Amino acid sequence: MTDNKSAEKKKLWIFIAIAYGLVAVMSIFMYIGFRRQYDITAFVNLQMMYPACGVILGKLITKSDDDKLPMAGYITVLATTAVMLVMAVLSLFWRIGPIMAAGQVIDVWNLLSQFPIMFGSVITYILFWTCGREKRENAGIERRNIRLSVILVAVFIALVIGRCMIAVFLEDFRTGTDKELQAVLAVCRSPLTWVTLLVLPVNFIMSFIAFFGEEYGWRYYLQPLMQRRFGKRAGVLLLGLVWALWHIDVDFMFYAKDYGLQAVASQIMTCVASAVFLGYAYMKTENIWVPVIMHYLYNNLGAIISGGSDSLKDQVIEWNMLPAMAASFIVFFLFIFMPIYRRDAAASPEQ
Repeated sequence: MTDNKSAEKKKLWIFIAIAYGLVAVMSIFMYIGFRRQYDITAFVNLQMMYPACGVILGKLITKSDDDKLPMAGYITVLATTAVMLVMAVLSLFWRIGPIMAAGQVIDVWNLLSQFPIMFGSVITYILFWTCGREKRENAGIERRNIRLSVILVAVFIALVIGRCMIAVFLEDFRTGTDKELQAVLAVCRSPLTWVTLLVLPVNFIMSFIAFFGEEYGWRYYLQPLMQRRFGKRAGVLLLGLVWALWHIDVDFMFYAKDYGLQAVASQIMTCVASAVFLGYAYMKTENIWVPVIMHYLYNNLGAIISGGSDSLKDQVIEWNMLPAMAASFIVFFLFIFMPIYRRDAAASPEQ
C-alpha cells in the first residue's frame, strides 16, 4: 500500500512538472515570439500535448516489470511532442518568410508545425488500436460503451449548436441588431460549410493527438484524482478552474491579445462548464475517446460557425459580452445536477 501511495504521489508530481512546469518554461519562448509579432500557433498546439506527456511519463517512470502498456504509442506521443517543441523554438530564431496561398499569407513555421501533428496522429492512432486489448485497458484507451458514446457525442453536438445560437441571440439583443444571426445564416448557406463538416471525421484521425494530449491529462488522469479528493461535483469544478488557469499564457498572447483579462474570465466560464459536461460523459462511458472527440468537435464547430476563420486567435472580448457567454454555457453546466454527480461510486476505474 505504501509503495502504491508513493508511486501515485510521484505520478502527480511528474504530471504537474510536465503539464504546468513546461507551460511556465515555454511561456518565456512564447513571449519572445509574441513581442516580435511572430505567429505563435506552433506554441499553442505544442501546449496541448503537455498533459498527456505528463501522464505517460508518470506511467513509464513508475512502471513495474509486469505492467503491459502501449509502449510504441506512448513513445510516438512523446516523440511527436519533442519534435513540435524543437520546431516551435526554432521558429523564433530561424525565420522563414511567409508564403502566399489562395490569397492568404501563411506563416511557414505554422504550416510546418502541422506535419508532426498529422504524422503523429495517424501513427499513434494505428499503434493504439493494434497494441492489444490488455495494453489498451491498462492505458485507459479502450473503446467502451460504444452505443452510449455515440448518443452522448450527438447530444454534445446539439448542445454546442444550441449554445452558439443562445450566444448569437443574446448578443444581437444586446446590440439591437441581427448582425450575428445574419452571419450564422450566411455560414449555413455556404457550400464550403457542408464540405468542411463532411471531412471532419477524416481530419480527426489526422489531428486527434493534440486533443488526446489534453483529455488524457484532464479527464483520464486528473478528474478521477480530484474527485476522489474533493468529491464528484467539487472535484470536477476545481478541475475546470485549474484547466482554465493552465491557458493563461495563451489567453494573453494568442486568444485575445488586447483583451487578456476578459479572455481569462471567458476561459474560466468555458472550462468550468465544459469540464462539467465532458466529466459527465467520461463518467457515463468510461471511454476517453468520447471527451477527445467532443473537444475536437467543439474547437472545429466553433471555427465553422464563425465562417471557417481561426475563431480562437485574436478574439475581441468586451466585458459587456461576458454575461451572454455565461448564459449560453448553462446548457453544459446544468449537467452538474445529473444523478451520476451525486453517487458515491468511484469516479473512474483506478488509474
